[in-house]
Amino acid sequence: MSEVVKQLESALSDQPANPLRNHQVQEYQAEASRLQSVVNAPPYVTGVDRGGAARQYKQVAKLLDEQAAKPLSGAKKDQVAKAAAEVLETVIRPAMLPREEMRRNPAGAVGKFLRTENSPEIQQAIQHWKRSQLALEPGSNDPDLANVERFRPEIHVGGPGTFMAGAQIPGNFAMSAQAKENWPLGEPTINTAVAQVRKREQTQAQKDGLAKARAARAAKKEQAG
Repeated sequence: MSEVVKQLESALSDQPANPLRNHQVQEYQAEASRLQSVVNAPPYVTGVDRGGAARQYKQVAKLLDEQAAKPLSGAKKDQVAKAAAEVLETVIRPAMLPREEMRRNPAGAVGKFLRTENSPEIQQAIQHWKRSQLALEPGSNDPDLANVERFRPEIHVGGPGTFMAGAQIPGNFAMSAQAKENWPLGEPTINTAVAQVRKREQTQAQKDGLAKARAARAAKKEQAG
């Protein structure tokens, strides 16, 4: 494990190993509130299992206490944010295959994925990074808050789809936006094969014309003599 990952792990020592997402926390909190209302129901309310509700409430409350991310503040929050950003940029992203390779699966991509991104070391770094995001923003409703896929690199950002001839899914040739705007390009006009042939024909015609002119002058000279 790299030093920066160890630092992030240490900074998150008081956080749950696999924290609940915010929507899960909200669901459990709603269930805890419902169970508590059953437990505290007035005596005249009959047909409710107050004892069972109390036991379930304790279980839910314990789960929230142990599995919900603990909010960070002050220097601790800055420490976790800095370490998490460094882990993402220096450990996780360099190990991630480009989006195009994941989609096309060229030769060697599976082995590279297993050696790097899917290795125990990188998976551990990703898990700590996810924990950090949930601790930094425990109230966020963003479903992709702890989704590392949004940081997967791309070979051609904003460009046309790539074509990989040796890949399992090679794809199709594509044109860039600029090429599409300037298509069709029109007939080429400089140094084309047709232009070269025409130039040779013109040169030969000029030579033939000069030869005929010289022959005509010679014949005229002979007649005059």
